[in-house]
Amino acid sequence: MRQSAMDRGIQGRVAVVTGGARGIGRACATVLAQAGAMVAVFDLDAENEAAPMEVQQQVRALGAAFFYRHVDVTDARAVGAGMAAVRESLGEIAILVNNAGKGRAPVQLESMDESEWDAAIALNLKAAMLCSRAVIAGMKQARWGRIVNMSSIAGRGRGEQASLAYAAAKAGVLGFTRQLASEVGPFEVTVNAVAPGAIMSGRVIPRWEARSADARERMTAPIPLRRIGRPEEVARAVLFLASEDASYITGTTLDVNGGRYV
Repeated sequence: MRQSAMDRGIQGRVAVVTGGARGIGRACATVLAQAGAMVAVFDLDAENEAAPMEVQQQVRALGAAFFYRHVDVTDARAVGAGMAAVRESLGEIAILVNNAGKGRAPVQLESMDESEWDAAIALNLKAAMLCSRAVIAGMKQARWGRIVNMSSIAGRGRGEQASLAYAAAKAGVLGFTRQLASEVGPFEVTVNAVAPGAIMSGRVIPRWEARSADARERMTAPIPLRRIGRPEEVARAVLFLASEDASYITGTTLDVNGGRYV
């Protein structure tokens, strides 16, 4: 697999994956490592302290260089320090996957606290801006770069389980993607987004496991492929957009949802 991936222009490049300790982020880190990238993971996982060590073991087992740092990607200083540490450890950053994000159970607008809105926008939208800003000068200078932003089906249409704040933030990611792609295109830097539907990670797993067989069937009925997606299926889309295979694709959104949004 590594030999074929070398033709994709990823071999030896430094990739940063935010929120890379679990779920889709971990899958992204793994497929990039399989493609020959040196991988840096930023995460702020307080729920599972072993998660960073587990992804480190997975990446290093593939023979790839790995770097981990505990980074709050909503904090500009923390992001700047984290990116500087990556450069010192691995080299200039060529690929950025803005994966960090999280949603909450939806509440009616009149019951929403302002702090909940601010937190969702910060993590799901502002963080992508901060991380992109911290790497873009190096990409411009190198005249090669790949930024892949993680949106959601909730940003493309209507998210049945999404909060207002999360949906607004993920829609904002799409606008940010288009505008930044236009700005940095002359420097051979591409910026794209991936919009997953229901993926078997995070909050989806316990909800799925708690459902009866009939409830699961109702959940998958609107999906033409009639199943929930897997993290690695999203990660392969990210890998494509980070590769030379997608060298003439920028400012676009790749839907990975089994046909749920068409």
